[in-house]
This record gives sequence, structure tokens and C-alpha cells, in this order.
Amino acid sequence: MLIPKYWAHYKQRFDAKTEFDNTRKQATIKRYGWSEVSQVDAVNHAKARVIEAHKQWLAGEDILRRERAEQYNQGNGIPIREQIISEQSLSSSVRSKATTHLIVTRNSYGAQVANVDNIAIVDVDNDDLLQQIYPNDYHKQSLIGTLITDKNKPSSMKLQVWGFVILFIIMASIIAWQSLSWLWLIGVMLLGTAFLWWQADKNEQSQLQINKQKYEAHLAELKPFMTALLQKRVASHPNEQFRLYETPAGFRLIAVHDLVLPSDDVVAEWLTYFHADDNYVRLCQVQQCFRARLTAKPWRMLEVTESQLNKKIPANDFWFIDISLDDASLDAMDEEQYENFEQQHNEIKMRQQWIESYDKFAKNYKACRYVKSFGNPQMSNSLAPKAIDEFVHWHDKACQVDKDLLMA
Repeated sequence: MLIPKYWAHYKQRFDAKTEFDNTRKQATIKRYGWSEVSQVDAVNHAKARVIEAHKQWLAGEDILRRERAEQYNQGNGIPIREQIISEQSLSSSVRSKATTHLIVTRNSYGAQVANVDNIAIVDVDNDDLLQQIYPNDYHKQSLIGTLITDKNKPSSMKLQVWGFVILFIIMASIIAWQSLSWLWLIGVMLLGTAFLWWQADKNEQSQLQINKQKYEAHLAELKPFMTALLQKRVASHPNEQFRLYETPAGFRLIAVHDLVLPSDDVVAEWLTYFHADDNYVRLCQVQQCFRARLTAKPWRMLEVTESQLNKKIPANDFWFIDISLDDASLDAMDEEQYENFEQQHNEIKMRQQWIESYDKFAKNYKACRYVKSFGNPQMSNSLAPKAIDEFVHWHDKACQVDKDLLMA
């Protein structure tokens, strides 16, 4: 798994003369560094990457000046930058000598996430399923629950309104040209326009309600759709077995018959067959592990709605900064460096306070709901590695799947 324990960032300003004249050019280059060894090693890695970028800049290459760790690793070559909360290894069976590694991290919005290297987890979003089942009703770029029919299409009645407006203006112009009294026509025009617009708005609201009901009906069909997919899969692959969970905006599947790696062909087959989320697929391949969110998304929590908790976790860009510097290190800072350090120090303290509140409130929610198991347990459980059983029990407890709680 590519989840570094230590992180750092380093930036430096460089000056250089151009190749063709004596004018000077400047560049501030910022790079992240990471390490499995120590914080110092992560800093050295960041400095080395800055030096390498500086060489490219001197050679005239077009470089990225300030590097950002992007969500879901959008091809920038930086590992997923998440704070590690805990690590453990799960037992294996006598048949398989592979060790299962489980790392719990805190993601970019503060939720706890399980990262496991060889137990397949498939994440499926309602959006992807709706586009698969009803391709003519949902855009790939649309928001969840937004039907094509209620986007970018003005109602026919509103078009009629504008037709009446143009007609009234033409009639009023004719009356004025003939020196007739036309004030009454303006009054009729305004009243007619107001009435038609009200009628159009009423029809539009009615259409939105119809679309909402249609969307809810479509959502109700997703669980039977997933169930049918699973039944068809295990019927054609009798040695496979899956556990199905419902999440607030989709489904989660765990393969419980054997250990696999994200790079295995069968995993790619599952991800395609079950219509896994594209971001999730990309992240699994880059980070070489499977992921499952264990705790609530903050914006779904009532405590955020009631302003007991901020929706956004503080210090997300520099949570890895060492705030325990000695007096000598502080004295060596210039005024600007000290101000930046003090600001980061305060935000990291706020982050720690946020995490304490979030973890306390998150106990009031479950991340998913267990639905059903698929496959023949007699054919798989006797051969499945013990680590899978341990992970499933751990996962269900961490997600609080059996508790009568709100999903978030």
C-alpha cells in the first residue's frame, strides 16, 4: 500500500538569468515530500524534489511551481496524503501465507477510512447505477437526483409568455401609431403576463415534483438491480462470495471468499461488472489498496447542521507540520516565517479540537447498513483466509452496521 507515514513540504525562491539576455527571472518552487522512516527523511525528500524541479526550470522546462496534493490523486504522482490513525496485520490461513495489512487513515474531510491491501472492496455510487439503468434520463455530469428533463429546458408555457409579450408590444405600437388610446392594452399586457408567468411557475413546480417522485422511484429500483447483478455473478462463478452493504449514496461490496490484489484481473472484472465509482477505481490502482469509509461525512451530520461542528476540518493542507519546535529553531526564523508558523500552530490546535468533537459526534451515525450475503458459504468459508473473517467483523463493528443509527 502506498500510504506514507510522514509528510513534509518545502518551498524555496530561486533567481536566475535567462539564456538570451541579462534580465533576471524568479521562481518560488514548492514540493511535498514523504517517507516511511521519519519526519526528517520526509523533509529531505521534499528538498530533493525542489532541487530536481529547479534543475528542470533552469533547463527551460515548463514546471509546476507550487505543487498541490489533489484529491483522489489526479495523475500528479503524489501518494494519497492522509494522516495515519492506526495500523494492524490480520491473520492468514494455513493455506495462504499472505499477510493482510490494515491501515486506518483520516481523509481530506475528516472521516476515518479503512485501507486494506488484499481484501476486495467495491464502492458503487447511485449516480453510476442510475446512468447505467436510465442512460436517457441522467447526464454523466449531472448532480445526484437531477433528471435531464428538468435541466436547461425552459417550460413551453414560459415560451408562450414571451410570445404574448412580443404580440402585446406590437399591438401597442400600432395603437400608438394610429394615435389611439393604448394604456388599457399595457394594463392587459401586464396582467396577462403576470397570470401566465404564475401559471408557468406552477406547472414547473409540478414538473419538479414529478421528477422528484420519479427519481425516488428509480432509487428504489437500485437495490433489486444490485441484488440481481450479484445473484447472476455468483451463479456463473460458484466459488465467489460477496457481502452487500447499503451506504447513504450507494452500495459497498466485500469479496469474502479469497484474498486478491487491486492489480489482479478478477478485480478489474468486478469493478467493471458492478459499475464501481471511477474515482474509487483510480484511487485503488494508484494506492494499491481497497478503501472503505468507516465514519460519517461531516456535512451529513446533524451536529454540523446545528452548528455544533464546523463542516470543514482545519489545517488540512499542513496537518503534518511539527509544532513542537525548540527555542533555537524558533529564534532562527525570520518575522514572516514565525508568523506562518504561529498561524499553522493555531490551526493545527483547532484541527485537534475538531477531531475530538467529530469523533465523539460520529458515534451517533453508521457508515453503512448490511443487506445480504451472496454465494455458497459452504464452498467458500472453509477455504477463505481467516483474515477476511477478522476484517469483516472489524469493519462491521467500526461502521456500526448493526446499530439503530442514522446513516451518514
